[in-house]
Formats: sequence, C-alpha cells, structure tokens
Amino acid sequence: MSTAAGSSTPGRHGSLLVLTAVLVLIAFQYLTRADTLGVYSAARGWTPLTGPALPARLHFVFAALLLGVIPILVAKRVTGMSPGELGLGAGRVRPGLLILLVGLPLAVAAGRLGAGSAAMRAVYPLDTSLTSSGFPAHAVTQFLYFGAWEVLFRGVLLFGLRRRLGDGMSNVVQTALSVTAHFGRALNETFAALPAGLLFGWVDLRLRSIWYVAIVHWLIGMSMDAFIIFGAGR
Repeated sequence: MSTAAGSSTPGRHGSLLVLTAVLVLIAFQYLTRADTLGVYSAARGWTPLTGPALPARLHFVFAALLLGVIPILVAKRVTGMSPGELGLGAGRVRPGLLILLVGLPLAVAAGRLGAGSAAMRAVYPLDTSLTSSGFPAHAVTQFLYFGAWEVLFRGVLLFGLRRRLGDGMSNVVQTALSVTAHFGRALNETFAALPAGLLFGWVDLRLRSIWYVAIVHWLIGMSMDAFIIFGAGR
C-alpha cells in the first residue's frame, strides 16, 4: 500500500525532498559554526558569512548526520523507496570498479591542480592545525563529509526525484542545488561544481549507486589536502 500511495503523489514527495535538502543545508551552515556552539576551533570557515568552522572531526560528524542520516530517513518515509532504490547499494559492481580504475588517478590529478590554487589553499585543509602525522585520521574521517554530500545530492535528490522528473531533470535539479551549496567558496570550486555535478549524477544513474563517485569525490579532496600539507601545492 505504501508503494501505491507513494506513486500517486510523486509531485508532493519531490517537493518534500527538495525542501528537506534546503533545510538540512541551512542547518549545516549554521550548526557547523564554532561560535554557534560556543567552542574554540582552529578550523577555517569557507566565508566570513559562515564564520569559523567546528573542529574538523566534529564538522564531519555533523555532516554525516545532517546531510546523510536525516535526508535518508525523510526520503524513506515520504517515498517508501528502499536504500538500494536511493542509490545506497553496491549497484553495478563491475562497471563501478572500472569507473574507479579510471577515476582515481584523475582524482589525484584534480587534487594536485586544486592544491596549486591560492584561493583553494586559503581555505583547505579545513583544519588549520593539521599536520602530516594527523593526516591519515583526517583522511578517514572526512569520508563522513564526502559520503554524506553524495547521499544528499546524488542519492536522496537524484534517485529520489527521478520517478517524478526523469533522469535528466533530476540530475539538473540536484546539480543546481549542489552548486548553490558551494556559493561563498572559492570561485574555481564553485564553477567546477556545475560540470562535476552533472557528470557525477550521470555516472551514478548508470551505476545505480552513489558510492563509486563518492570515493572519487573524496579522493579529490584528500589529494588536494595532502599536496598542500606535504608541500607540493605550495
């Protein structure tokens, strides 16, 4: 019965998914300010508007909750879709592994390019106290952030809206919102979010999973941080 009810009001469900995305993004921007919670942090904010960020690991935990867990719970509730239907399963494993084979070296190259940008080095790594000895733990925990980002945009929005809007338009909507979420960051990062969002969404739809792209996306960020920390991006 829940499936039938969900299919009868796809427009309402689509609106609720978009509203959820907007609300959790606003909450994420507000709650990950160090001054909101009254804690000291050596981490940067992306813009003067966002203020200093929470300590990096706490920031990543908030990302997992606000951008990942809450949207999944809402999406399951309002659409009746399973985790697999939301792109949270393994999908097409063999093509996914091929994407990783091609995408991982490209991700490292993109990270190296980003590390060469003064605008990116002014913001990243988010944790200004990060050292080479602390980098492995930083890399592991930051997957909470990148994974949650992919859950929200390429999982809940992309797969959650496709029944109503179709593959192409759902990809456009999730990309538009993900680009908006980059406003206030370095311009080259914001501009890159448009083609990257469309490409990532296109790949996810064909693989029926968000996780292969999530790994590539994470490696871009981690490679950039590594090149900056270890001096190659300076």
